[in-house]
Amino acid sequence: MRAATSVRTWELDRTPDLIDLVSAARDSGHEVLLIERPMPDAVSVAALGKAFDLVAAKGGVALEDAAGTVVDFEAGVNRLLAASRLWRRVCESLAGPIAVGGFAYRPDREPGGPWSGFPALLLRVPALAVTRVRGRTYATAMTADAEALLELTGTAVAARAARKLEITSVRNPVAWTAAVGSAAARLRAGDAEKVVLAREVLARGDGVVSAAMVARSLRAAYPSCFTYLMTGADGTAFAGASPELLIRRSGDRAFAQPMAGSVARGATDAEDEQLARQLEDSAKDAVEHRIVSEFVVEALRPFARSLAARPAEVVRFTNIQHLATSVNAELTHPPASALELAAALHPTPAVGGWPREAADALIDELEGLERGWYAGAVGWIDGRGDGEFAVALRCGLLWEDGARLYAGVGVMPDSDPARELAETELKFKALLTALV
Repeated sequence: MRAATSVRTWELDRTPDLIDLVSAARDSGHEVLLIERPMPDAVSVAALGKAFDLVAAKGGVALEDAAGTVVDFEAGVNRLLAASRLWRRVCESLAGPIAVGGFAYRPDREPGGPWSGFPALLLRVPALAVTRVRGRTYATAMTADAEALLELTGTAVAARAARKLEITSVRNPVAWTAAVGSAAARLRAGDAEKVVLAREVLARGDGVVSAAMVARSLRAAYPSCFTYLMTGADGTAFAGASPELLIRRSGDRAFAQPMAGSVARGATDAEDEQLARQLEDSAKDAVEHRIVSEFVVEALRPFARSLAARPAEVVRFTNIQHLATSVNAELTHPPASALELAAALHPTPAVGGWPREAADALIDELEGLERGWYAGAVGWIDGRGDGEFAVALRCGLLWEDGARLYAGVGVMPDSDPARELAETELKFKALLTALV
């Protein structure tokens, strides 16, 4: 490991656009990761280049240097906990590091198929991290020449951007709704209380689909969401705009905001309120949300000296409304890190179901797709253990002229398959409108 003196942090006298930074670095051949939320009190991080990677490996998590050489290893079946232990050792050797990345829905499995460019877990200590918090911007350099990354400009050859898309369901919608019906019947038979099933669609453009353009469009359309962009080793990019916070840890305080139950936005204020009341009055959505919120409270309880959960409320986003519960925790000392808390929470019943093992068995049997990082998490963690992870939703895996998009629904014993199909279409709009 490098000596602690190799880490240098300074405040920038300008406020660069983080998407411009990662776009220029990617055009220049550097690996990039971005997590951004343009809200006054939010932390946003652009990670340029690579100093070290904490990456899923057989039997645990490996620490690799910039050349890909393994310099440390932590064994463990639970890779999130293994990563948290390995991160503590990294922080003992480096002063003030930050890691950006995330993990797949199933961190214990290596993603396959279209997700071959993404390991089950990746947390990168970048050569240069640019962090924006409360209107101020800081740079942290891990290598002697990292500051030069701030001066990069885009060098990609101009190509015609896609103007229209051809959309194809990977699985026939009739077959998918039949799977939802089968899942609901299995729930009624007592196999589980809830299961989340996802759909996958292919969007092929008549020109280039720029990952940076998609991120900019998502940021503009969904300003209260977590915008993220991460490049894969195979040239693909994972991008999305998540409404849901998995966990935020700041000192001895933690905050989670699980969401489950949704309805569309209205065309007028009156219609918006009517749909919100419909969501609040829905017995199906109330039970679905209660399963999720109670799980989050109980998962955090072992780490907290006090917990407070507000009653469920409707939160509104650009094209959708969700039931959400805000959970605040005062952590026991020494406080668990953001990664340890994420390990306790992921996957919540909002993205998997309940009970967890029974729901995952139904997903494996009925869903028929490789989730990869969809419904996993993306975020950051610093040397103090503070950090923030968002659930990887409203997302797509992008390549030069197209994307694979993912959306899921919570299936309950009384679910209507046609309504669940319509809900996925509503969620797909978040990405489809950003692709062209």
